[in-house]
Amino acid sequence: MIHILMAVYNGKRYLGRQLESIGKQTVTDWKLHIRDDGSTDGTLDIIEEFAKRYPGKVLLLEEPQKKNYGAKGNFAKLVESVREEGDYAFCDQDDIWEPDKLQISFTELRKIEKDKDGVIKPAMVCSDARIIDENGVVTGESFAAKSSLYVPGRHLFERLLLYNFAQGATMMWNMPLHGMIRHIPAEAVMHDWWVALVAAGRGRIYYIPKQLLSYRQHGNNELGEFDRKTWHRSFMNKIRISNWRELIRNNRELQNERIRQAEVFDRMYGGRLARRYADIMKKGRITRTISGITEGYIFLSVTYSVKYYIL
Repeated sequence: MIHILMAVYNGKRYLGRQLESIGKQTVTDWKLHIRDDGSTDGTLDIIEEFAKRYPGKVLLLEEPQKKNYGAKGNFAKLVESVREEGDYAFCDQDDIWEPDKLQISFTELRKIEKDKDGVIKPAMVCSDARIIDENGVVTGESFAAKSSLYVPGRHLFERLLLYNFAQGATMMWNMPLHGMIRHIPAEAVMHDWWVALVAAGRGRIYYIPKQLLSYRQHGNNELGEFDRKTWHRSFMNKIRISNWRELIRNNRELQNERIRQAEVFDRMYGGRLARRYADIMKKGRITRTISGITEGYIFLSVTYSVKYYIL
C-alpha cells in the first residue's frame, strides 16, 4: 500500500487536476490521506466529490480543534498521524502527476532498500519534474537543471545540511524510514528537507532522473521554484557595498536556521556529522571557512557554500 500525504489549503483552482492525475495512476494500491488547513474556497467540496468516486481510498484527517499550521506544519501533522504499514509519498495540491509516477518510484525504492544481506534499510527516492505555469504551460523541462538542486553522488548528508536537493512532491519513502520519523520538529526548515536529512543520515537516497510530475509555479505557492540564474543576479546585486549589511544579516539568519536543524538532528539521531557541522558554523568566518573546506562541508563548486559558509 502506498500512502499519499496531501496537505491542502484553498486549492480549489488546481486541486481537481491533481486529484485526477492520482486517480489515473497505473498503481491502484494507494490511499490518499488529506489534511485541510482551514480552506474557505470550496476545496473540501472537490475532495468530497473525488472521494465518492474512490470509496475507502480517500481519508480526510479529522481534528477536534482545527488549527492553521502552514505548509510545513500541515505536512508534519500528516506524517505524525498516518502510521499504517506501507510506503509514503508527499503530494502538493496544485501539481500534475505522470500516470507512472507511483509505479516508477515504487520500483526504484525496492531496488535500493535492501543491503547485501537482504535487510531492509530506511530508504527514500525522489525525482526530477518539469515546471508549468498557472495555465499549465511548460516553462522548464527540468526542475533539476534549472535550479541545479539535483541529488549529487557524494556527501549527501553534508550537502543536505546546507541545502535541500530533494523536492518534496517527488519523494517516496519506505516504512523503516517512516518509522524513524515519529514527528517533524519545529526546528526543521521544511518537512521534506527533514525527511531527506533522516534518509541520508540513517538510510539511503536514490535520485530518479525522470520528470515524474509537472510542478506548478504560480503566485500563490508558499515555496517557489529556485532559479539559479535569478538567484545569482540577486546575489551579485546584494553584495554591493550599500547592501552589504543586509546581506550579512540575512545570511546569519539562514546560517542559524541550519544550525538549529543540525542540532535537533543530533539530539534525535546522533552522529558526528551534524554536531560537527553546527560547531563549525558557530566559529568565526576564517576558522569556519578553513574547517569547512578541510572537513568536507564546503563545496567550492556550489554557490551556496560561498554564501552560507564563508560570508
